[in-house]
Amino acid sequence: MAREIVYGTWESSVQKLPKYMGALKKYNPGTIVEWEHKAFQPSTGAHVIGYVFWAFAPCIEGFQFCRNVISVDGTHLYTKYRHKMLIAAAMDGNQQVLPLAFAIVDDESTSSWKWFLTLLSRHVIRGRRGVCLISDRHPGIIKAVREGSDFVSPHGAHRYCLRHVCSNFNTHYKNVILKDLCWRAGSE
Repeated sequence: MAREIVYGTWESSVQKLPKYMGALKKYNPGTIVEWEHKAFQPSTGAHVIGYVFWAFAPCIEGFQFCRNVISVDGTHLYTKYRHKMLIAAAMDGNQQVLPLAFAIVDDESTSSWKWFLTLLSRHVIRGRRGVCLISDRHPGIIKAVREGSDFVSPHGAHRYCLRHVCSNFNTHYKNVILKDLCWRAGSE
């Protein structure tokens, strides 16, 4: 009850999303927002959001000063709607993280990752060659990359996050010493 008084309902928040994204574009010229709607509800006159992608203009421009490595990951949004957020980030020369792009999607699937990676390539990478994509081993990411992206040879590369590799290694072998050796081997 108190949350709804301060922040509104989940429904009202989702309804404000297009206005918020419009304000992002208006007050941050060059910011990219792209939507993919799943359906149209004739009874309400509203579109049902499938995916929304955004990348802030300063982050897009800042990528030219970053290393040729982009990390991507997805996380659950624990709301009424159970969407997922996809995130891409890079690191600059001072070891600072630069968020590059975000998306809210209905699920972490091959199609949502393909959509996100396509827009990331189009709006942020912009033809830059040799970019390496770092990710966990999520099947949707792996398949999206293999089905055609700028992250396969000769345009770029796709590698797995060492933290995830070592964590999976430890899950299998259940030995902290071996996990440490895995990290050292991967860090060389």
